[in-house]
Amino acid sequence: MKTGAENIVWKLDDLYDSLERMKKDGEKFLEESKKYHEKYFNVKELFSDSEKTIEAIKEFENIYAGFSRISQYVQLKFSEDTTSKENKKLISWLEDLENKIESNLLFVQIAFSKMTDTQFNRLIGKLEEYRHFVESSRRFKDHVLSEKEEQIIVYKRTTGSDAFVRFYTQLTSRYRFRMEVDGKLRTMNTSQLRSLRMHPSSEIREKVASKLFRRYKKDALSIEASYTAVAKDYDFESKIRNYSTPISMRNLQNEVDDAVVQALVDVTTKNNSLVSKYYKLKAKLMKVEKIKLSDIYAPIGKPIRTFKWNEAKETIRKTFHSFHPLFGKIVDEFFDKNWIHAALKPTKVGGAFCSYADPKHHPYVLLNYTGQIRDVITLGHELGHGVHGYLSGKQTILNYGSTLTMAETASTFAEMLLMDHFLDTLSKDEIIPFVSSKIEDLFATMNRQNMFTRFELAAHDKISTEGASFEDLSDIYEKELHIMFDDSVIYNPEYRWEWATIPHFFHTPFYCYAYDFAQLMVLSLYQTYKNGMPNFKEKYIKLLEAGKSDSPEKLLEPFGIDLKDPNFWQSGFNYVNNTLIKRLEESM
Repeated sequence: MKTGAENIVWKLDDLYDSLERMKKDGEKFLEESKKYHEKYFNVKELFSDSEKTIEAIKEFENIYAGFSRISQYVQLKFSEDTTSKENKKLISWLEDLENKIESNLLFVQIAFSKMTDTQFNRLIGKLEEYRHFVESSRRFKDHVLSEKEEQIIVYKRTTGSDAFVRFYTQLTSRYRFRMEVDGKLRTMNTSQLRSLRMHPSSEIREKVASKLFRRYKKDALSIEASYTAVAKDYDFESKIRNYSTPISMRNLQNEVDDAVVQALVDVTTKNNSLVSKYYKLKAKLMKVEKIKLSDIYAPIGKPIRTFKWNEAKETIRKTFHSFHPLFGKIVDEFFDKNWIHAALKPTKVGGAFCSYADPKHHPYVLLNYTGQIRDVITLGHELGHGVHGYLSGKQTILNYGSTLTMAETASTFAEMLLMDHFLDTLSKDEIIPFVSSKIEDLFATMNRQNMFTRFELAAHDKISTEGASFEDLSDIYEKELHIMFDDSVIYNPEYRWEWATIPHFFHTPFYCYAYDFAQLMVLSLYQTYKNGMPNFKEKYIKLLEAGKSDSPEKLLEPFGIDLKDPNFWQSGFNYVNNTLIKRLEESM
């Protein structure tokens, strides 16, 4: 089915109009990084007065911003075609450039992290917008190694964990699946196959799960080697950096306490009972005794219609404009200026993302648009990221973007806005399947991501202490599946291999709890908005404009949010149970 998104591709000329110009800039920033090292390597002189320190930070920013733009361009080119020989060469060139530049700049990052209290107290009052950067750097003072040791880590990543991540991405992006659907034999990539998880036929859904997971199982040795290498590398680095646990390294980067993350995991695990409750309810709605695990995304009732690209575009525009004219103006630019890549391409990277690297340049959005209502919501999700990246462009690059825990804030909030839009505009017959689908999306964002986090914790521990085979890791994953779904589903045997299909496990260990964190936080934030908090929209815009200029706890203070309170996390689940699940129960 054609959606109208077949020709929706981005224009990267705003970053670079030629490879020659980009490579020339790469050489320029490499040379600047060498000169920077020579100029400021005397750390005592670096901290001799505030003017010198600010000058050094600004020059550091300039090099960092320049390289970030180059990196973004290359990564976006690669995502368009992960099998292109030219793109593979570009990735290799980028990695070499990154290692050289980072090696030259490591000393100053180490210097800020190891700044003495006397130096800090003398300078901090004069650093203005760089206060949080310096304060954040000093959080790592007990975990930063010597310059030579840090350089070794940088260079080893190229042939170590980064190489295995690149191999995994290239390996799995080539997967193609032939399958008969609705009387037609189709050849699909992974994204297209996954979209059939919502197909009306239970037989099709079961075949999709079997084909997808068996394909990954076929490369078990390669995927096992890749994942264990990444996990060992991450865990070893956390150990030599003196972190108490591997996840602690990610938590410090996210500026959240281990205790906050543990509370999040504990509260979410406790609320797996809602998952079981819902899927037993779904079985009744589907008029079966018990659904299969491959049926968890099965549509209920009348299928929700598909959405052509232009309809999805206008839905997004209307929703964002209705919330705030500034949000509408920003998403208009994404559509009007070709900052989106939505077309399905055979060797395009799967999934969806929003890329922003430098506050002086706008973000880009990628998705694989198939016309499902989920794709409309995914588009809104990624444009929420885009709004965040656009608004936080007011910050310098050192305060740009956000920590992982805050990174999903604007995207998830955008999903909530779209949910309200569809609840107001869908037909009566479409409401129940939509509410059901939204509950499933929430469980996927909260409980499923929590399951991923629990899997990672157990998998990393086993890999680093005694080693783990593909089947050992599958045993761990299967156990976590049962903890999440309990007795509410019949377990398809192939689902034990699903862990191998989750890119975040490879790309960014312990990333996944950030989704759970953000979703529960936004459920609370959104209810605050709906309850009419005075000046909410202005506060929310300031939150997004702030980027990562302060800690998550400080940024959320205007909304009365306390991350240490378990009741805060529980409030999101109360909304799911008392509002959404209740609405389904009342419809029966």
